[in-house]
Amino acid sequence: MSLVLDAYAARTCPVKTFHTFDPTATQPERPHDESLPESFSGGSDLRDDVLAALVEHTAGVVDLRPLRDAKVSWTEQEEACLEAMGAGAPLIIGGVLPLDLDGHRSGRPDALVRGDDTAEGAPGYWPLRVKHYRVREKQVGSTSLQISQLTAVHSRETLADLRYRSYREAVLLECAHFWRLLESCGFASSRPMAAVVGDDETADGLPPSVTWVDLSHKFIRTYSKSAGHKLRSALERYDHEHNFRVYVAENARRRTGVDDPPPVVRPIRVKECEWCAWWSVCRPQMDDDDLSLRISKAPLDVRELQTLMSLGIKTVAELASADIDAILPKYLPQTGHRDRSEMRLRQAARRARMLAAGVDLERSSVEPIGVPRSPVELDLDIETAEDGTVYLWGVLITDAEGTRFKEFSRFEHFGMDAERALAAEFSQWLVDFIAEHPDAKVFHYSDYETVHLRRIAKDAGNAALTAATELIRDHFVDLFGFVRDNFVGVDGLGLKVVASKGAQFAWRDEEPGGLASQSWFTEAVDAPDESVRQAARQRVLDYNEDDVRATLAVRRWLTTLDEADV
Repeated sequence: MSLVLDAYAARTCPVKTFHTFDPTATQPERPHDESLPESFSGGSDLRDDVLAALVEHTAGVVDLRPLRDAKVSWTEQEEACLEAMGAGAPLIIGGVLPLDLDGHRSGRPDALVRGDDTAEGAPGYWPLRVKHYRVREKQVGSTSLQISQLTAVHSRETLADLRYRSYREAVLLECAHFWRLLESCGFASSRPMAAVVGDDETADGLPPSVTWVDLSHKFIRTYSKSAGHKLRSALERYDHEHNFRVYVAENARRRTGVDDPPPVVRPIRVKECEWCAWWSVCRPQMDDDDLSLRISKAPLDVRELQTLMSLGIKTVAELASADIDAILPKYLPQTGHRDRSEMRLRQAARRARMLAAGVDLERSSVEPIGVPRSPVELDLDIETAEDGTVYLWGVLITDAEGTRFKEFSRFEHFGMDAERALAAEFSQWLVDFIAEHPDAKVFHYSDYETVHLRRIAKDAGNAALTAATELIRDHFVDLFGFVRDNFVGVDGLGLKVVASKGAQFAWRDEEPGGLASQSWFTEAVDAPDESVRQAARQRVLDYNEDDVRATLAVRRWLTTLDEADV
């Protein structure tokens, strides 16, 4: 029986492919569905909205999703898609492309857009895929990016100063998969194009639009044995990855459980493992000291790890004791696809040594840290709901009288106007406070607070908000910058890590965290019992107060370190 791979295979971990086709492997209890992570993150809703808009605004559209919903056979769905393409339908939604048994492919694109005819004169099509993330970024001077509105998918216009995000190559590999399927059945347009709909919004706030990508354009940076790195097209990347997984699958199918050779791929922990159904199979095969398991912050990528493996370095202990200068001549030629690969390796080696020594946080500088101090100081921290709106501005005031916590909050679901009103209330208080204490400093950890303050103030036309943003330059101090420039953390340099491991600060809550606080906010607003709502509100306020007190603790600790060096 011929093996076929879907559109996800080329972009995902090849170990999954090996397990899937290994007859000796224990199958996972839950089904393996690559689309689930996207669905849970809102991808299904966006896809449904985009396809509905395309159906509404495209004359002659053929929507084949009802066949799937009715559980019609794959063969019948193939025949319906072939019929629609043969008739030259301008847009086909949810069609199943015929299996490509020679190329080992199967697939169902979100949509097929009628494009230029094939070289033989048949109707030609371009695959369309919907993804729940942005796919465009700024590039000053660029005039090559073309888009289409969902209301006129066949009309393309140029967007200046923008380009496709090269690191969003995964969806392009899916599109290249569909392109090869279209070639196989004779309906690929004479130009290898793909349409990607991300959740990018235009400058005018219009709905998401179609971004067109030339699948033959060489703009994806990859490893090259001869040149260190090389720019390749999405089709070239796809062909390489797909062919490798076919090789992996064919090797896996030959296993019998008796005298089998070692697998052609071995597990490496990557982000996919968080939701992969095969993790329960992979984890027992890994050393507890495996590099990919233990170094989670600024981790080396798969190729970097594979290169270290080829040099006999698989574990934290082995990297901790390795002579980095000695391995670099063999390591760097194999990792030229990454910028600053030597720095990345040295950083990983340092974290390995810290892990081996049981050190969580380590000073990386010898010069004074130099955190500014003032007789009157404010520590600022905000809390946001799941939709990103700021519902709480918390401030810790420190002066000659001691410390006291002040908060500005609204525990309710609200829109832009209410968010601005709350931010304006805080801003007016802050402006008045600084006017009374002109030497005061406002400390925050990372730029989260200033980004949201500027976002809310933008186009608000509110004097207090505008005045508060003008204070950022001279009065706000990002404490994270001082930590980043002077420390290395095995688990990163987030406030929770630095405050607990460095300043020995402890949160009152057993599970402190921004994501957790979002669930507390939901409970504080929506719980049917008033006592439950009140308890959740207090939990959020206590957590926010602890965050600003943690910032103060870190500042005092950094100052103490400087004083000890004098």
